[in-house]
Amino acid sequence: MATIEEVKEALNKWAKALDDPEIAEEFEGFNKTMQFVFADIDFKLKMIFKNKTAKIEEGFDENAEMGLETTSDIFVGIATGEIDPMEAFMEGELKTKGDMNALQRLEIFMDID
Repeated sequence: MATIEEVKEALNKWAKALDDPEIAEEFEGFNKTMQFVFADIDFKLKMIFKNKTAKIEEGFDENAEMGLETTSDIFVGIATGEIDPMEAFMEGELKTKGDMNALQRLEIFMDID
């Protein structure tokens, strides 16, 4: 089981990726909230996108446009490239909700080293 700190570190890495102008350009006008739920460690985070930036906040937003529920280990594995997100999704280890087009935009974070 990954720790809360490891989950936060992985998500902060994604948010920091928007410091790269090429990646940030993909998120121009993208103003959405992504809710993350890690039931195994009883932890909830949201990633708030606002025109080429993102910030991470603890807590739950029931009005988030997108959602992802998984275990801490699966998420950290996806964030580090050790686990294929599509495979995790197909095996039911990764549950998503919301706008699939918006969710697909987040695939860019899967390719970050």
